[in-house]
Amino acid sequence: MKIKELYNKKIIFILILIIFALITLLTRYYGAADIGDYADTAKFFAGDYNGKIRSSNSHILGFIHYPLVKLTESYIGFKITSIVLLIFIMFSVYKISNYNKKALWLLLISPVVWYMGPWINPIQIGSLILLWSYYFANKYDKEGKIKYLTYFGLLIGLGWSVWDGIFFFGGFLAIIYMYNKKSYELLYFAILILVGLIPRLALDFYLFNFPFFGMIKNMTGIILSTWGGIHNRGWAHAYPSITTFISILIAIPIGYWTLYKKERIAKYKKEIVFLSLCLLIVLMNQQIRYIMAFAPIVILLLTKELNKKEIKIHFIISIIVILLFITPYIIQTKYSIKNKLHGADFTDVLENPFELKLSKTFVQDLIVQDIKEIAKEYPNEVFVVGNAEDDYQALARLYWGKDVNEFVSIQDYNLFMENKNTIFEIKFMPTPNINYRRQIWIAGGMNKNENDNTDYKNIKLGIGLENPVNIEGFKFVKKYNILYFSKKLETNSL
Repeated sequence: MKIKELYNKKIIFILILIIFALITLLTRYYGAADIGDYADTAKFFAGDYNGKIRSSNSHILGFIHYPLVKLTESYIGFKITSIVLLIFIMFSVYKISNYNKKALWLLLISPVVWYMGPWINPIQIGSLILLWSYYFANKYDKEGKIKYLTYFGLLIGLGWSVWDGIFFFGGFLAIIYMYNKKSYELLYFAILILVGLIPRLALDFYLFNFPFFGMIKNMTGIILSTWGGIHNRGWAHAYPSITTFISILIAIPIGYWTLYKKERIAKYKKEIVFLSLCLLIVLMNQQIRYIMAFAPIVILLLTKELNKKEIKIHFIISIIVILLFITPYIIQTKYSIKNKLHGADFTDVLENPFELKLSKTFVQDLIVQDIKEIAKEYPNEVFVVGNAEDDYQALARLYWGKDVNEFVSIQDYNLFMENKNTIFEIKFMPTPNINYRRQIWIAGGMNKNENDNTDYKNIKLGIGLENPVNIEGFKFVKKYNILYFSKKLETNSL
């Protein structure tokens, strides 16, 4: 009887995994935030990107995926690796928990895992690396063996190579487990982090002639986003709202809150401090995806602590939340929701659940159709795209043809026409209160790349994503399904 019951559980587990994989692969949703940072980079490395890379929080993720992008001429490879990584996380938790089957089931029925399935994002691999970093940090803390410190430091560096979020999540872990260590241990740990960073530093040196280019640019961007980013739009990525707050609360493993019981706090002091800091980061920058970073560590602790009653409650609530999360994904296997360019997730639906606006036509398909029609009439041309500075990204990401020379950002076009290079600049120069001969100053900023071969002066065609391009000298000609086509007025020279 026990053998049959065990066999049935394996079959159920495999069937659930298959359902998870099918939903991930079949939905048209690929995630929203920062998708261009990873998908566009992979397409660029594949040689199929009709534009310039704007930026990326993980050039390595794009570099790793570009062979799959090149082979399939799609982004399905990102979904395949997402599935594989999430399965690796499940079995890593299983291994670390001494093969406790509860750990497998708790992670499989974790809402954030199902939420992250379709996402093009480095958080999946970051989560796997952070999980093993915690494991080795904990082993070093208890046993003091140098090999565990070595693995811990290398993994933190490697994780930072792939995802900038490790700077915070891994930083918390490092502070909590290393704050009371000796100076030589701290020095050794810092060196190991640098060694783990070698893949990123090497790629950045190859791409930008400066190994710390990405780290400096991205860390500066994170700091500036606190004040609205370089375009002064308020919150740069996640806009705080009651819907995102609710989504975050229900995405956290339900049993997490039981860890704050007095006896469990005493048992897991370091873990509770670490997880509380992680949660604080998520609440400050309200995005469900960040929960994936530390959810496996939560599951590890819950595997040891939840009793049968708590597990039943956890399972029931988790299944309900999973159904809420995957419903938009299932709908988007056949229908678009609200005609959103990047699709819609649970938070988008929750914002206005009574106006889903389902359509059999996807806006992405209409944009591709429009580009093909325009390119057929104006082959191998350069198009300035607006009116937002990064609208060109959507067109370059979606279009896979060879009949467009380049999609150009309206921001770069305007900078050239105004004979400017500086996008933004910050200068710190304190003024002395006394009659002093000198002042010191520190400055930083971002420029348009001076090594730019685009012939902006002779661009005569424009494409608007939501409205005709707002450029002096351009006249609106025609609206296609989605895109607005404009041409530059000819000027007679004397």
